[in-house]
Amino acid sequence: MPAPGAVARGLSATELAAAVGELQALVGATVVDVAGVRPAGGDDDLLLVLRTGTTDAKTFLHVALGGPRARIATTTRRFGKDAFVRGPALDVAAHHLRAASLRRLVQQPGERSCELHFGSGAGDRRLVVELFGARGLWAVLDAEGRAVALSREVETAVRTLRTGDLYQAPPVMATNRTEPAPRFAPPVLAAIDAAFSANDRTTEIAVVHDRYVRAVRRVRGSARDKAAGLGAQLADVDRSKHLREQADMMLAFAHTVPRGAPSMTFPDPLSGEPRTIELDPSRPVTAQARAAYERARRLDDGREVAVRRLAEAERTEAALAALETSLLAIDVSAADAGADLALIAADLRRLGALPREPGDRRREATRSRAVERGENFRRYVSAEGYPILVGRDDEQNDRLTMRVANGNDLWLHVGGGRPGSHVVVRLPKQKTASLETLLDAAALAVHFSKARGEARIEVVYTPRKHVRKPKGAAPGAVVTTQTKTIVSLLDEQRLRRLLDSSQDT
Repeated sequence: MPAPGAVARGLSATELAAAVGELQALVGATVVDVAGVRPAGGDDDLLLVLRTGTTDAKTFLHVALGGPRARIATTTRRFGKDAFVRGPALDVAAHHLRAASLRRLVQQPGERSCELHFGSGAGDRRLVVELFGARGLWAVLDAEGRAVALSREVETAVRTLRTGDLYQAPPVMATNRTEPAPRFAPPVLAAIDAAFSANDRTTEIAVVHDRYVRAVRRVRGSARDKAAGLGAQLADVDRSKHLREQADMMLAFAHTVPRGAPSMTFPDPLSGEPRTIELDPSRPVTAQARAAYERARRLDDGREVAVRRLAEAERTEAALAALETSLLAIDVSAADAGADLALIAADLRRLGALPREPGDRRREATRSRAVERGENFRRYVSAEGYPILVGRDDEQNDRLTMRVANGNDLWLHVGGGRPGSHVVVRLPKQKTASLETLLDAAALAVHFSKARGEARIEVVYTPRKHVRKPKGAAPGAVVTTQTKTIVSLLDEQRLRRLLDSSQDT
């Protein structure tokens, strides 16, 4: 018997003849079910469940088509639920073969194909199995020899076969190839199953291993990028200091500034050189100084959030790096490779590199039915540390705006009547959004709209208390009053910082 992993080709005609010879022992067995299975990294296989004699014992007949996996043999392997597949052809095959009795098996000498003949109350049926070619073929034929179900339709230079056609085997091609020596000693069915199943498992583990490596590298790269973005944000340590110094100078020299002046010039306290600060002519200098102090405070608050998120991103990246090292150390052909991958998969799911298992999703769905739709808003943090929530669809937009947002929160939406998400900036009581936070929220409103990528877009904004939903309006439709407009310019650096601050769950 070949060593596991050493199977490089499907069954030869000689090996198939030996397998068919041993399968004669199944004559008289009844078909309980017909199913399709799809091993990882392989094509769809056919699995016949047979019951022999009067016992409840079942025998599984495994048909793999084409290429190096091509064989027909009984199998002791039990496939997981996620490996089973269904389809119209399989359903028709099951309809015609279920409860039928196996009467005989036939193989033409020297050919890599065989026929299983069945009898049932609906008439005779045949299952033709062709192991040659890259894709192989199985076909269920009715009593007249017409194909009622096919693993695939055939259209080549020498043969065409579709559902409803009379089955014709392809013409025998003249060849000088020497038949390879048989690889399997009797009992050949057990030997075939052991060798090919071991090879299948190695291939499946390799496919899973490759998927895990790509997943961990993808998420690790995201964590690394997030850490870099947060690090760059924290590197701007002089920004709040500069705002405070500027506010100090504005208050110190406010008495020298005429009302409505567009700027103020004063001697620098250290160098004595003239220094100029641009002003808003419509506002008193003292009010502008207080606003600068407030912006500096918010930047400091946002820095604390960024520090925590940076530490979290660095911890995640380090954990993923360790998992990548462990993954690359796994020998996919080793007997314990599957168990090692299962252990690593749990950590990958915890770190978000893999989706949760089906059972986890079912439990989450059960919990979600008890929670109103819309809790999983997109969540971001402005440069000043304020949470920014973004709806994912019309129903979420309604819930975010009408039920979650407070009256003092800032509400934004892309202008021009274009479809887009509702955006809400969560603000403390008695606080208003600064220009910096307003620009952050506007950038997100544009990004999550049909205007994404445009260089210059108007965004409307207003406190949430000025947004209402008319009775009977469609989901996501609202009416606003007292709105203002801000122009959002495409700023890749700002957008990247915001997306890196994502707190999505």
